[in-house]
Amino acid sequence: MLLQGLTQEGKCEVIDVEAELQRWQHCGPVPGHRDHEAFRRFEPTFRFAYDLYLQWHREPLDALGDRIEGAYERQLPPGERLDRETVLAIVAAVWERMGGRMQACRMPATARVRASVGLPQSPPPV
Repeated sequence: MLLQGLTQEGKCEVIDVEAELQRWQHCGPVPGHRDHEAFRRFEPTFRFAYDLYLQWHREPLDALGDRIEGAYERQLPPGERLDRETVLAIVAAVWERMGGRMQACRMPATARVRASVGLPQSPPPV
């Protein structure tokens, strides 16, 4: 299954989810769960993580906490859901593998105040 999304530049991004699932199955992030039968339990969550990445890849992962949990509950039936920590670990692993930003760039509070008021910025240290 190929999933498509648009990059920030408006280009189409395609992910070969089946190839990605095979990769995770053989070298996955879940210790002790590398055999095929055990991996089946994690597969729906990996598919969810790739779908989430294609929808929200422009956003830093740390800004998506509530959206992740809500979408997970809506998209996966109760019998396929994993515990919260495992879901977040899988989503983070996929996000990192795809090169997504993990954290938002934050400006120091003083820089935000100066920028919003239009005060001149202090020069950078030499």
